Amino acid sequence: MSSIGFFYTCYNEERAVNYSVDKLKQHYPDSPVYLVSEGNDFSYLEGEYESLVTSVEEDTMSPTFGITGDFWNGTFREDKNQEAILNCAQATINRLKKAVEYCKTDYIVMCDPDTLIRGQLTIPEGAKILGTKLNQLPPEFSGLNDVIQSIDGAIPINSWGAQPCVFEVETFQKAVAVLESNEGLLGRLSQKYYAIHAHDLLLPILFALVGEEEQFNPDVIECERDPQWHSKPNPLVHQFRVYYE
Repeated sequence: MSSIGFFYTCYNEERAVNYSVDKLKQHYPDSPVYLVSEGNDFSYLEGEYESLVTSVEEDTMSPTFGITGDFWNGTFREDKNQEAILNCAQATINRLKKAVEYCKTDYIVMCDPDTLIRGQLTIPEGAKILGTKLNQLPPEFSGLNDVIQSIDGAIPINSWGAQPCVFEVETFQKAVAVLESNEGLLGRLSQKYYAIHAHDLLLPILFALVGEEEQFNPDVIECERDPQWHSKPNPLVHQFRVYYE
């Protein structure tokens, strides 16, 4: 059986984080959790659970909130916005590398505070990256794939939705090595699509660089898309915001 670690990225959603981590630990009491906050200090959780570490780091997400993504008139190509996008994307990659180092597991589940784990997850044998694949790449942004496929062995990305994202650590490390060995690649990608820093897209892009396509994850159910989510058995719930302030 593959080992699973968990990475949380959060801000100030204290009640939601407390609830999410508590439910996670009910089902995965021994699994390592690496939690990064760009706001509140959640270090108190380290005294409540085994195999859990926290860190407070730079707020890289807030500077991206006002960036508009219209292909023709969007502000995402402006220098200051490109800097914010790239800073956010690189921070996520760096934090995931630290999570991988801490967890030492075969797979990582990337969680936001609105992630609810209410059962054992099922990871298909050989799976590299799992998500919802709910988003489609608009035709006007097809240049993103031109940049991706400039890398030997890469494949295009036409749909994605890796949030919560489940990914194989070994392949993630290979993908990061490809990214880091191609200087300026992240910047070229950012010029072609306005939100490469978004977690649900950044991870599928990385995996596409090494020829791995996001697979649909039947474990996931989203509260806002399925009003019957509560009565269904899916163990990985997204958009659970009951405890958001």
